Amino acid sequence: MVPLGTAGKLNRRAMLGSSLAALAMASTRPLHAAPPQVRQVRETLSIPGGRFIVGCDKGRITSLRDASGRLTGDVLKAGASLGSPCGVWRAQGGAWSRFDTAGMPGAMAALPGQGVEIRYPVAKGVSLSCRFLLDGECLKVLVRIENATAAPIEFGDVALPLPINRIDDTSKDPDALLKHSFISGQSSHVFWRHKDVSKPWLAMLPEKGSSLEYWDAPKDSPDLYRVYFHAAAQVAAVRKAGSRWRLPASSLTVPAGESREMGVRFLLVDGQDAMRRAIADHGLLDVEVVPGMTVPVGSEVRLSFGSRVPVEALIAEHGAETRIEAAGQRADRQVYVLHFERLGENHITVRQADGGITTLEFFVTQAVETMIAKRGVFIAAHRHSDPAAWYNGLLAEWNMETQTLLGPDNYDRITGWRIYEVTCDDPGLSKPAFLAAKNAEYPVQAEIDALDDYVEHFVWGGLQRSTAESQAYGIYGIPDWHRNRTSSDPGPRGQMHIWRVYDYPHIALMYFSLYRIARDHPDVRTRLSAATYLERAFGTARAMFVIPKQVADWDANSIGYYNELVIPDVIEALRREGRTDAAQELAALWEAKVHHFVHAVSDLYVSEYAFDSTGFESTQAIARYAVDRPQRFAPDKVRAFNRAQMEANLFCRGWLQPSYYYLGSDYRASAGDAYTLSYMAQMGGWAILDHALHDVDDPRPLLRLGHAAALSSWALLNSGTPDSGYGYWYPGAANDGGAGGGFEPAALGETWLNQPHRHGSWYYACEIDLGFCGALRAARTTLVDDDLFGRIALGGEWREEQGRLLVSPRDGVRRRFHARLGKAGLDLEVQGGCRFAANASIALDPDLSAWEAVIEHAQGPARLVRMIVSSPAGKDARIRLHTASGEAREVAPGHFEIQIAQGSGSTRIFGAGRE
Repeated sequence: MVPLGTAGKLNRRAMLGSSLAALAMASTRPLHAAPPQVRQVRETLSIPGGRFIVGCDKGRITSLRDASGRLTGDVLKAGASLGSPCGVWRAQGGAWSRFDTAGMPGAMAALPGQGVEIRYPVAKGVSLSCRFLLDGECLKVLVRIENATAAPIEFGDVALPLPINRIDDTSKDPDALLKHSFISGQSSHVFWRHKDVSKPWLAMLPEKGSSLEYWDAPKDSPDLYRVYFHAAAQVAAVRKAGSRWRLPASSLTVPAGESREMGVRFLLVDGQDAMRRAIADHGLLDVEVVPGMTVPVGSEVRLSFGSRVPVEALIAEHGAETRIEAAGQRADRQVYVLHFERLGENHITVRQADGGITTLEFFVTQAVETMIAKRGVFIAAHRHSDPAAWYNGLLAEWNMETQTLLGPDNYDRITGWRIYEVTCDDPGLSKPAFLAAKNAEYPVQAEIDALDDYVEHFVWGGLQRSTAESQAYGIYGIPDWHRNRTSSDPGPRGQMHIWRVYDYPHIALMYFSLYRIARDHPDVRTRLSAATYLERAFGTARAMFVIPKQVADWDANSIGYYNELVIPDVIEALRREGRTDAAQELAALWEAKVHHFVHAVSDLYVSEYAFDSTGFESTQAIARYAVDRPQRFAPDKVRAFNRAQMEANLFCRGWLQPSYYYLGSDYRASAGDAYTLSYMAQMGGWAILDHALHDVDDPRPLLRLGHAAALSSWALLNSGTPDSGYGYWYPGAANDGGAGGGFEPAALGETWLNQPHRHGSWYYACEIDLGFCGALRAARTTLVDDDLFGRIALGGEWREEQGRLLVSPRDGVRRRFHARLGKAGLDLEVQGGCRFAANASIALDPDLSAWEAVIEHAQGPARLVRMIVSSPAGKDARIRLHTASGEAREVAPGHFEIQIAQGSGSTRIFGAGRE
């Protein structure tokens, strides 16, 4: 070991003699945004051909850069240092003592030919060292604890802070990184990416024999993320404080006169496939799973493990209610099949041949169709019905913890400006949007009555300006419409507070869904006619582009808004109803937005924050519209935009992290440390599925991810049986069908609404019904020949009988079916109040050249419904469709009108596609 001088300068002769280059230079790359602290680099370490340059200052590692410069910038936060372990320790039987090497004097010494070591005194006879070892591909950070005392020493926590230059809500720094992490034992991994989705990525894996079992982001250091090699003391503390944290944790005992070592390695990987290979090559588990980590009870779950260290066993937390079967190997990976019967969280412990342990966290829900129905019942039942109150008809927020109905006279635990959550904006308007969309699929008279009460008493002439007023169809924003209408300010901060663009799509979706109910379901009553609902949907959609611009110069074209993808549906309905002028006017407004995104929008992460993940349902809808109309938009620009917006969607989404609150979820600037399973998990999941099915050559990886995302946030629905307490999160019959607005991965903290959490679902629904709107759109059954799992039915079940493939949809909506078998493909969608029958399979020839299905629909008068078909032979194929009563009429390429007989409740359809 070669000591360093007190000024922290390296012994250059010793370093150079061992082929370790030492350059006495400051970091040459200027920071893009001046931070409050300056990055200090006095010496840099590298090796010829190595991937990293390490900067040192006064006994600390203060800089870490890619030697090639491809990963731009310094990955460490300015003013911070890497390699300052902290934790707690005690002598046998004693009390815990805290140590933090960030505040200790560290003695740095050179390790010739390898790197440097920093030693810290923890206590008399107890020391800790942090070694930084460079080789050609990685940087190892090894923590070594030495016990020179005469008695064993126990370390309850050993944590390694990771001060990475991370993205935040306001940062414009192009070198900032977004973290993706999975901390759950031996197969833990972390990687960081630039938001321009460039490569390489910075990755971190535990060293052989090491595991990561806990993480936190200290409240007093919000930019700091810590991983724990051992965390028994911290986990005991958070559990004592009420946390639901259930992953196992351990302590480390170092016998007298001995030492123990643990560590991680940093490496650079060229994208997702390379990251998966690195995980597997390092002996960790690369996990693929279908249909996801949030799974409906009774579903067949398939796990595929890639690793150079084989899996020896899977151990279920609830063994008597879980069936596990080894299913051999496929694509050089081990495959297992699981069946869960217990609702709620289910842990699966995976043991590898080297003794390594990884915990996989699943969440088991009721059937999707059951959850959709329960949520509808719950929303309709939790409303205000006081004719004397200005908020009569309001579909209300509910606190599942205290079973409290919120309203403008009782905001419960919501304070400050966030009280708007109860009546308006995305949280307040998401509930009627979902309830209407749900009833367009599954109409229930009591729920439709609740919607009509909401429209009549709360919306028209209240929340929304009526056609008897100026600025008709304008929607009032924060804090509520009553306070704005009665304000003494006649301007845009008071009586004309109708400029918040986000509000309009939810009300447009509600009206359009009510139009569908009135049009497609003759067996239910609506208070207004189909034509009136459509007119209001049109007026609201048009107003989104016009009124905010007039009132507050807010241009609706630069940001993607949730639920605005209903606008093309409104345009099509207007055309079908003969409203040509209205359709053309709305189409012109929408196409201006499409054109702006395709040609002018450069940063797809911008919303009301500098970085956000909220636009990626809208951007896919914009891309879909442009791709399908090549005569109106430049094809090369459209292709580039389509690719960029999907890369952006995937950038801030959990994919390699096999935990139910990460896989498929969107990530905000908190990078998975807070607020996962948001509404954008399922809305963005629709986007991934749409892209996978129509825009890529190999859809299989995206189909797996898209279906997982579409299921993901159903884990927040508090839905269960009497035996399970009517819900995992907040038991009790009164909460059956309630929902949480998001998931909090941290052990303890606060939600976005400033409510305390204990790791798990929120007790307020907030905006999650936007996600459930996305789940309704994403719901589909996909039969696919998967490279990792073989033939599978995502969102359904399949079997083969007498040479035909029989598929039973179980996606919750039963209106969309897709098959991707080899090079053959088939897409079916039924519209007009119909769905594939629950008790009859879709039957297909293996080459998809012929198929038949039974659709169910409400009994009533004779009428026409529509089916959209894409043939396995492609867009130029001739498709034939007929029923027992005759051939269906093709009204547009692939669009067929089917005659439904009077009084009929089901119709069998036969289809064929051939060149």
